[in-house]
Amino acid sequence: MLKPVGFLSILVTIPHLLVAQLTLESPWSRSVIQRNAAGRAQVVVAGTAPTSTSTIEARLLPMIVGQGTPVNWTTIASINPNGTFRSTLAAMGGWYRLEVRAKAGATVVAQATVNRVGIGEVFLVAGQSNALGGAQPDVPPALDDRVSCIDVHQQAQINTGLFPFFFSHVSAGAYIGPSNPPYIWGILGDSLVKRLNVPILFLGAAHGGTSSADWKNAAATAPVTIPYQRISATLLSYSTRTGIRAILWHQGESDNLDGTNTQAYFDNLSYVIAKSRQQLGHPRLAWLMSRASFISGTVSSSVVAAQNRLITEVADVYTGPYTDTLIGSSNRIDHVHFGGQGLVRFANQWNQCLTDLFFAESLPYIPGADTLSIAPGWQPVRIGTPASTLRRVGYRYESGSHGYFLMAESTVPVEGRMERLDSTTFTDTAWYTLSPIATSGFSSALFNDYTHLKNYPPQAAGVGGIAPGRYRLSVRPAGSTGAGYQLETILYDDRNTLFLGNEDVPSPLTIQDANLSLAMQMNSRVVAVGKLAEYKLLVTNKGPQMATGIRVQNRLPPGLTFSSSPQASVTAIGSVVSARIDTLPVYATDTLTIHTTVQFAGQYNTAAQVVATNQFDPNAQAGTGTADGEDDMATADFRTAEASTTRRESPNPNPRILPPVQPSQPAPNPTKADLSLTLQTSHRVISAGKSVTLVCTVMNRGGLVATNVGVQT
Repeated sequence: MLKPVGFLSILVTIPHLLVAQLTLESPWSRSVIQRNAAGRAQVVVAGTAPTSTSTIEARLLPMIVGQGTPVNWTTIASINPNGTFRSTLAAMGGWYRLEVRAKAGATVVAQATVNRVGIGEVFLVAGQSNALGGAQPDVPPALDDRVSCIDVHQQAQINTGLFPFFFSHVSAGAYIGPSNPPYIWGILGDSLVKRLNVPILFLGAAHGGTSSADWKNAAATAPVTIPYQRISATLLSYSTRTGIRAILWHQGESDNLDGTNTQAYFDNLSYVIAKSRQQLGHPRLAWLMSRASFISGTVSSSVVAAQNRLITEVADVYTGPYTDTLIGSSNRIDHVHFGGQGLVRFANQWNQCLTDLFFAESLPYIPGADTLSIAPGWQPVRIGTPASTLRRVGYRYESGSHGYFLMAESTVPVEGRMERLDSTTFTDTAWYTLSPIATSGFSSALFNDYTHLKNYPPQAAGVGGIAPGRYRLSVRPAGSTGAGYQLETILYDDRNTLFLGNEDVPSPLTIQDANLSLAMQMNSRVVAVGKLAEYKLLVTNKGPQMATGIRVQNRLPPGLTFSSSPQASVTAIGSVVSARIDTLPVYATDTLTIHTTVQFAGQYNTAAQVVATNQFDPNAQAGTGTADGEDDMATADFRTAEASTTRRESPNPNPRILPPVQPSQPAPNPTKADLSLTLQTSHRVISAGKSVTLVCTVMNRGGLVATNVGVQT
């Protein structure tokens, strides 16, 4: 794939000054930089400024309020003699609009912006076909704007010299480059963005039909080969620049067919994990290990045992989905591959495994400030500057049939042409007007994010059309003259985006907020065994919008059984009591009454939580358990009249694990000592004539060693 340039050239007219140009080469629109353990990252800001510039200032503004922490105008760099500059701007996780201005003294001489700059989480997906995907129709795109990918598909081969380095939205038709179809990653991205409120970047490095031995043997060769080359190339070409949180691994079906024993699988994957960490230079690169072996009605306890051993015995390997029970026609389209609602269930399993505890414990790889710009070898082969109306250029290709579409996103009609560069067999180099996709008769899902296309159909399968090779693609506004915007590339199968401009800022989203709180009231704090214990759940909407689609769940403690409720919306399956509230106006409270029967003597603690709502709750997250202290959960306790010390509590499966408390004290000053003194006595009450011991504790919290310290009392 061609590597389109990452430069944004913006001309700004300044009153009383000549038109000045500020060119940015970093960061890139829709890029996501991995945040560190404190939730921060350094955004590299680099480019070229007018010769009159003395300083560069930059700021970051959330694309939408609440999607980041603003960073005000900050002087980040002075100008080198050749007009270039390079510096970093620190920010918390979020989705930002970067604004940069060049100043000559106090006068602004040029400005530039980059929309959709992300600080968040980066994942690399690897394994075999159930990590790759591809056969599933109608795979849903990511609904949130903050889920990113590299829209390129080098499935048959990996050519790192032709990797692109720009980013796209995980939309319908887009690929999770450099190797994967979109599959479940848009679904998972939406879930993670909703939970974490930071953007997500997926990179694809899976390979269908591969065994653990295939991956180990490929990693052991020099240079590495397919399939491990997919991980190697992605880590070295992308992760070194974006950073990475973890590798998501799902593989084992082929080892089931091969009869791989536990030790062999363990050894193979241990080698691959160690190789990936050695190549990235990050010995704690996290892996999430799926437990997967199901294929055509069979499972392998040996493979799953090896995967469990990797989780427990290899450092920084975490628990991934267990999918051998995710079977049946509603989950798998061919008794092997996930499809239909199975895609949603598979994505939800990944979401459940990417717990708050995982994010607190795993150590991400953070890129160095000198690795975040495009390397010299990654410069594109391009001619001309894209018109301001041109937003995107790409193609969709099938090398076997020679079927080909040239695609563009533009605010005005455009025309394009194709020129063969490595032979003379293709001679149709005329300019053609690209048709609006809406009226072209082709499926819009295949060309999502594009507005115009030109179909170059073959005469027959593999005859005519566009044969494999190297081409020059040209696009220009319809009716204009000249060469237009040209890109030279080797054609790869499937959809590939070659150029992505700085997308416009969308209209601000209207976020529907409804602040829900939950309380519980017991009818009696003492209940006899065999009698009814009645309690009420009070759901209150503090606004500012009406709440809809509210679901409340109460898991009963052992020894407490559901009897009845006066509300038909309250139901129970086993020990799980569920309640539905379809609408709840602002400042209204809905009361749900639950009757339970006490089976055994003891002390009872019952807990409930809001598990779903259609609105955004600004100070609580639905379904995160009954132990996180948020106001959408509540507890109540009572005891039986019959004495017993047995304590019975509501189960709390899959709770939200709160992160460890982070110290807020500043780092010790290396040039100062910082002494403190505490005094303790052995007794608070003492008789006359008796002795008391005093303990004086001196502590130095500074960075300088303290000497000749004296203490008096």
